Amino acid sequence: MKRAAFNLIELIFVIIILGILSSVVIVKMTNMAKQAKETQLKSFVGTLNRSVGPAIWFKSIDDNRGGSVAFADYNAVLDKYIEMIPNYTLAPALINCNAEGNGIFVSYTFGKIYEVHCRDGNATTSPDFRLYNQTGDIYME
Repeated sequence: MKRAAFNLIELIFVIIILGILSSVVIVKMTNMAKQAKETQLKSFVGTLNRSVGPAIWFKSIDDNRGGSVAFADYNAVLDKYIEMIPNYTLAPALINCNAEGNGIFVSYTFGKIYEVHCRDGNATTSPDFRLYNQTGDIYME
């Protein structure tokens, strides 16, 4: 006997399998988007440490401020050195940098709450920035 088409049960199984596969793909894609934002933030912190922090630190030394970057007028020159990641929940503020390294420079919410913490510079050391996952209470290296 020759078959010309699928029967109803075969079609139902195919639809169920496609539904399961699509739900798995949607979950994976959502996780990938969150990981991409986290990677973007890690890269951003790396740029702050390698170029922005030292540049503003040199400016601070040149301005006879002893290497400290915790001054409000340095916030105005940030856009000269870096493009900020948009949609921050707490605006960038170098004035929050402190000696303990837990001053909040900028804050983001991408599913989790991320903060970029800042340790202020001094006469011998440039400022240091670290990514902090407030939701998980860990520093991300």
